[in-house]
This record gives sequence, structure tokens and C-alpha cells, in this order.
Amino acid sequence: MTTLASPAPHAPSATAIWPDILAHEQIWDRIARYCLLIAIFLSGWGLLRVGQINLTFSDFFFLISFAISGLRGRLSVTPFRSLTPFWLTGLVMMLGGLFVGSVFNGDPLRWVNIALQYTVAFLFIPILLMQQEEKTVRIAPLIFMLGITCSEVIGIAASFFLTFHDTLHWLGDGFITGNGRLGSMAGQPNPNGAVVAFSLPMLLYSMRHRLIGSLGGFACLILLLWGLMLSASFTGFAASLLAISTTLMLMGVRYIFRLGLVAGVAAGLFLASGAPLPKAFQERVGNAVESGDIGQAGTFINRSQLIEEAWGFAEDNTIIGMGVDRYRELSAYDNPVHNLFLLIWNEGGAIAFCGLIILLALIILLAANGLRISRDKGAMAAAVVLVFLIYTLSYPHMYSRMWVMPVMVALAATYAQRRPVQSDAARLIYARPVGPQPLPEF
Repeated sequence: MTTLASPAPHAPSATAIWPDILAHEQIWDRIARYCLLIAIFLSGWGLLRVGQINLTFSDFFFLISFAISGLRGRLSVTPFRSLTPFWLTGLVMMLGGLFVGSVFNGDPLRWVNIALQYTVAFLFIPILLMQQEEKTVRIAPLIFMLGITCSEVIGIAASFFLTFHDTLHWLGDGFITGNGRLGSMAGQPNPNGAVVAFSLPMLLYSMRHRLIGSLGGFACLILLLWGLMLSASFTGFAASLLAISTTLMLMGVRYIFRLGLVAGVAAGLFLASGAPLPKAFQERVGNAVESGDIGQAGTFINRSQLIEEAWGFAEDNTIIGMGVDRYRELSAYDNPVHNLFLLIWNEGGAIAFCGLIILLALIILLAANGLRISRDKGAMAAAVVLVFLIYTLSYPHMYSRMWVMPVMVALAATYAQRRPVQSDAARLIYARPVGPQPLPEF
């Protein structure tokens, strides 16, 4: 007599497994996406740091997103496609020149720190941002602009009730300076003026693409300009004017007329109200504008002296530079020259200088080519890149992510491609969604 064997437990079918895998992957993708958006939102908040090192909250969330994307195989090794080898060449030349100078004349350990900072800013950020899907990078400029607007709101509110002495212990000497200038969450007045200048083209882009309503956009504009005036940064003021003008001119005449009308009404209301300009703004910016004498613009004379000194040093640092952070030690003014070109030349020699030129030339090329892809997005990218270039002439090392993040956000939004729409059946077959389309060839 034969006995019937008990049936073996059924193994889960493939169609039952795939949805679970897909849901699991989507959770991690969502975490990476939200961490990246938080990093973009906080990228101008230099005061929020993890400990005493140059690691901000923005960096922390960015690295989480980068790590998850890397483990999931979602990073692009060619963020600029055919231009990637040139980008890497420029970065290697710049860091290589600084390394040689540090080995011969400086401290190699200082080079390690600055090399990590530049690598995160100029390599990790584009690797992650340039491969994001269109729905993420499309709103990234809006997210950056809202982050800076919130920073200005905090600063403006604090300026009504707090003074330099009230904020010195908790927020440092740059949140509100001794002469009343506003650094807000950027940490210092000049960087605060810079992030506002970066934000204004992104605000115009967001309004143009209806990512924010007219009323909300106008409120953000008022807050950003208010924060800009309180920062009393002449460079920020000039960069903001050029950024707005560039964006409007490239977007088209009709858009210029409409926004010009709104700006004219706002300016008329401000003048009619009789409200005075902030004292620091009048002293550092207003007087220079009224007189036409740039020598009255803040610390222009001091920076000119540093530049003159840097030209004198340059003759002795053509082949091998003086090494990372050595300029401050050798300068008679105990400060690095506020000019990225001269600083890289002196600390890294001609090789590092040529590497910097390659990087900046590629950024300009990408922004210019963006106008062929989308006039509005290209206009935003061109204006943001223009602000970055202005600050290379008035700032030392620019490895902080607050400088590079807005540039890469604008370029990523310009070159983003829509992903192919997948049916439910296709998603069950392919657990991993299709990656973003590559950048167009130049």
C-alpha cells in the first residue's frame, strides 16, 4: 500500500517577490532623494556645522545621499559625459599643483584637508546631482532659493530683537557683526550676499516655470533683497544686479517687461514710504554707488593691497607654488589674497592655475550650451555661473559647498532628462528603474 507524501510548502512565486524588492528599493531611493533635497536646502547655512570641523549639516545629508546612491549603484562616473575627462584633468592638475607646492614648501597634511574639500565640492556633487531624475533636479533651484529665503527670515527677525553681543556666544561674530551687518545662517555678511545673488536667478526660474506662485515669489524677492541690504556687501549687491539683469535679458523681452513693471512698483512703494536704508548698507554700498568711487566700497582698498602683494609673490611661484595655506603666513597682511586665480597660482604654481582655468572654462561652456537646450533654464544657469565667476575675483579658496552647490544645481536642472515611463508590468520585470538620460554631446 502506497502512502501519499505530504505536499512540500510552496516557494513564493517570482511575481510575489518582485513587488517586495521594488518597494524596498523605492524606500532607499526616497531616503536618498530627500537627503539630497535637504542638503540643497541647507547648503547656504554655513553656521550649522557638525562639531568644529568644516562639515555642515548640508554636507552630512549630502554624504548620506551619496553613500546610499553609491551602494545602490546609482552614481554616474561620467557626470559631464564627453567632457568628464577634461573635468577630471582640470581637478587633478589643480590639486596636483597644490600638492607639489605643499610637499616642497608647505605642509602636506594641510593639502590633504583641502584636497578632500575640493573633491567633495567639484567631484562628488556633480557625480550625484547630474544623474538625478528630472522631477528631482527640476525643483532643486526652488529648494535652494527657499533655503536661503528662510535663512534671511531668521536673520531679519533676529536683527529686530538681538544685537552683536546677544548672538556672539551662540552664533559667532558673523551672524550679526559688530557694525550691524547681517551674515544670517551663512555665517558671514559677504557669503550671505553671495547666496542671495545665487538665489535670485533661481527665484526667477521658479516663477517662470510656476514652481512658486506670483504672490509667494514676490514675498521671497522682498525677503531676499532685504537680507541683501542688511548684509551690506558691495560684491553681493553688484553680483545680484548682474544676475537679475542677465537672467531677464536671456529669458526674453516680454518677461523683462512684466518683472520690470513689478520691480518698478515695488521700488516706488519703498521710496514713497520714506523708509531709510540700513546704515551699514548706506556706508559700504550706497556711498560708493552715489559717488561712483569704488574705493568707498567696504574693504576694496585692503583687497587691492593684497592683490598687489600677490602679483609680487607670483614671480617666485611660477613652477612650484608656496603650498596650501602658506600665503597667509607669508603675507604682510596676515590674510590670503581675495582672488582665487592669484591664490591658486601662488600656492600651486602654473599647473594648478591651468587646472583651475580648465574647470572654469567647462562650467562656462556648460552654461552657454544650456541656452540651446532651454532658454529659461540656460538663462538661470548662465546667471548663477556669472555670480560664481564674480566671486572668484573677490574670494580666496572656494571649496565650501555653498559656492559649488548652486552652480551644479543650476546645471543639473538644465541638463535633466525625463526618464522613460514604465508600466506596472515592466516594473515587475525590472526591479531597478531606468537611469536618467545622459548629457547631450557637444
